[in-house]
Amino acid sequence: MSLSPAFGILGVLYAIFTIIMAVLTVYALVLVIIFLRLRIAELKRAAKAHGPQP
Repeated sequence: MSLSPAFGILGVLYAIFTIIMAVLTVYALVLVIIFLRLRIAELKRAAKAHGPQP
């Protein structure tokens, strides 16, 4: 069973596209996690600076 060259090329392009999308997804998740950690730290600092509200 032999596959045509066009299918092989499309398969390689699809694999590359899938890998790129996976890498971009992981990169976006890492950025969101970093942003949320910084935001939470900022909110904690602001709450500590203002003190408890009566």
